[in-house]
Amino acid sequence: MSAPHLPYDAPFPPVPGGVLPIGLELGTVLGHRLTLLSLERWQGWTDLRFARVDIEGQQRLARRVPPKEAWRVRVDGAEVEVFDAVGRGDRWFSNGEVRIVATPQPGATLEVVVELAADAPPLSGSVTLAG
Repeated sequence: MSAPHLPYDAPFPPVPGGVLPIGLELGTVLGHRLTLLSLERWQGWTDLRFARVDIEGQQRLARRVPPKEAWRVRVDGAEVEVFDAVGRGDRWFSNGEVRIVATPQPGATLEVVVELAADAPPLSGSVTLAG
């Protein structure tokens, strides 16, 4: 059994696996700063938590939360499936999670690329997960 917003083979009810802090700023594009906050690990998937802050917005974004198609995630060099990306917020601040079908282990290298706006370069960064 699975819920519609979870990967098909994810256990139900969900089983938490802990939270790994990240605190990695990916940078600023068009006056919008994006920070990766943490990885919320579950059995069968992981939620990559993020925050976007409008610090000197040169233009409004088409979406306050980048859709799943805007995200590319790699763990130890292997691309993982981005299952969903959701969030909430307004023009000035939004936060949310990118659901990936992988459960990175402490010590793994996480690489993230995200496109905030079609007419701007993507933001990217990598971090070795604490553990």
